[in-house]
Amino acid sequence: MDKLNTKHLMFIIWGTSIVAMKTYPNVFIINGGRDSWISVIIASILIFLYFIYILYICKKNSCYNMDEIYHKAIGKTMGDIFLILFILSLIVSLMESASVESNAIHVNLLQETPTWFFLLFILMPAIYVTKKGTRAITIVVIIGISLIMVAGIILAVLTAPYKKYNYLLPIMANGVTQSFILSVIKALGCYSGIAACIPFLSNVCHKPKIIKHSIIAILIVIQMEIFANIGLLTTFSLVRVLGINYPKLIQTQLVSYFSFIEGGEFFVMLQMVGGWFIKYVLVLNAILILIKRLSFFNKYTIYIITLLVFIFSYFLSAKVVLLYKFLNIYVYFSVISLILIPTIIFSIFYFKTKINSRTFTLK
Repeated sequence: MDKLNTKHLMFIIWGTSIVAMKTYPNVFIINGGRDSWISVIIASILIFLYFIYILYICKKNSCYNMDEIYHKAIGKTMGDIFLILFILSLIVSLMESASVESNAIHVNLLQETPTWFFLLFILMPAIYVTKKGTRAITIVVIIGISLIMVAGIILAVLTAPYKKYNYLLPIMANGVTQSFILSVIKALGCYSGIAACIPFLSNVCHKPKIIKHSIIAILIVIQMEIFANIGLLTTFSLVRVLGINYPKLIQTQLVSYFSFIEGGEFFVMLQMVGGWFIKYVLVLNAILILIKRLSFFNKYTIYIITLLVFIFSYFLSAKVVLLYKFLNIYVYFSVISLILIPTIIFSIFYFKTKINSRTFTLK
């Protein structure tokens, strides 16, 4: 059964868009400073408009197949080229997921264990879940996201006493600077994983409520990211945040009640490990959906992609400095390839369809 409903789509949206910004916020905090929570708000508005605009075009034209939209917009040959570019961008997103998760565990928990060991425990289960089909993927995503959200609520309560909101002051002391604009772009890049939801749209049945449920899902993501970013800035000073590779993990180490309850790390590791695994599985399946439609798929495709991801992720995750250099480039790359280019092509499709329908009406 390959069909999904709009409530399943909500979990797919959560699975692809939540974890990146929570794991490596330093990428945009270094540019936005204490005002980075404002850059997150602006980026959140932009990603909201982006995804709802994509859904509006699909619903308006009753067409949810990404390959069909690309071909109608820019022709068969160019459509295939840009679809391949989109697929390659998603493969880079797989490298992001595998590298960040394995490096985070290595740096914060098991420093004596090599990163390739963690990579195997991400990539191999992902193949197993994927080959079991849509039902298995849906079950894993729903259970995983539900546990992650519960963990997030518990963490918000546990860390509340340690927050000092005066760390946010003064607000926008330097106004809108070039550095602040870069912070917005980078924060938008952290949201770009939501583009992996587009290939799933054609598998969604009962589409009349697709925009309504997507709006609810994205608004939940937005409030989570804004409060998470404010939480980090108010827990640490700006200088301290920028000195930590994965500040969310360190934030939870502060939790201590009655001198013996210290379990904050458990909740954030559940969020991180589960969140990146879910994102990896969803992005991998988005790639396979597109490859099947381009007729490139064979029984070895998933293994070839996995091997490629393993090789690159092994080198990226080996050193945290190298990984952050990659992430700083990746956020810009993903804004262009996963957000800007699809928006342009969907817009071309929309206006072409609109012009053709008017011409047909006049005839």
